[in-house]
This record gives sequence, structure tokens and C-alpha cells, in this order.
Amino acid sequence: MDKFSTGRRWMKMKIRKWLMRQQWRIVQIRGIYSVFYGVLILAGLYVGYVPFFASMEVIGPFAFAGTILLLFLVMGYVYDKVLVMWAPSQEVSQERNPYMYVPNPKDHIFWFPLYSALLDSLEKLADHTGADTQAIKEAREYYSKLQSLRPELNENIDEAIEMRKEFVKKHPFSDILDE
Repeated sequence: MDKFSTGRRWMKMKIRKWLMRQQWRIVQIRGIYSVFYGVLILAGLYVGYVPFFASMEVIGPFAFAGTILLLFLVMGYVYDKVLVMWAPSQEVSQERNPYMYVPNPKDHIFWFPLYSALLDSLEKLADHTGADTQAIKEAREYYSKLQSLRPELNENIDEAIEMRKEFVKKHPFSDILDE
């Protein structure tokens, strides 16, 4: 494997990490909206009990809600950026996980026999109805090759990635995996 393809793979991983981070942030926005609207409703109900905000009349509930929301955002910032309780250790463990690309022992023990039984049943049904079984045979061959790979060998990891790309290109499940 040359330096160019390794660099491209590294760049793809960086782009994927950035996209996942943006997706995570978008999902978190929903939480902020729900907190704001919940706080706004509570502020409208309890603004009369806080003299400072009660004297503001119409603006009082919004100011009270903004204060509580700001408090939540500051606490979130401290948790996320100052205390950093989640990010680095999770990123390292995910990057070093060899089972991300090749089957883990659970796959060998549980999932592959299940896939085999499902493919057998599907092939019998296809034969019974006269449907083409070529895709089923190719899927069985793919899982058979995948089952022989081990995470201890870097060549096997590279081979698993290439096999997956070829299989998905031949049998696209969705447009999500297109590159």
C-alpha cells in the first residue's frame, strides 16, 4: 500500500469524523429547543414568584427563560470543553477497534450461522418460486470469505474493506454508502 492511498484513507476518516460531529451537534440542537420551550413554559408559570422578573411584565418570562437557558448552556460548555469527560478516550478506542472492519467472535458464533440459515431459507423460497438466486449465492460467498478474515492481520482488514466496497457496489442497499 502506497503513501497516497494511506493519506486518502486518513483524509476520509477525518472527513467522516467531522461529519459525525456535525450530525451530533444538529441532534443536540433539538435538545436545546426542547429545553428552551420547556423553560419558557415554566418561566411563564413561575415568573410571579420571582420578584425581579415579575416586575418586567411581558418581557419577564422571556428573560427568566433566557437566564435558565444560559445557565444550562454554561453547564454544558463546562462539561464538554472544560472537564472533557467523553471525547478523547472514546475516539481512541474506536480508532483502535479492529472489529470495525472484520468480524468479531460474536459474528462467528452467532450472526454467521443465522445469516447462513436465512440465506438457505431464502434460496429455497426463490427456487420454489422460480426467482433468480444469483444474488443469494453471491451474498453467501461474501459472508464465507468475510468469516475467514482475522483482525490480527492488517492485510485482512484491508481485504475486508475492499470486499465490502465491491459487495456494496454490486448490491447497493442504499445510497448512504456511496462515496
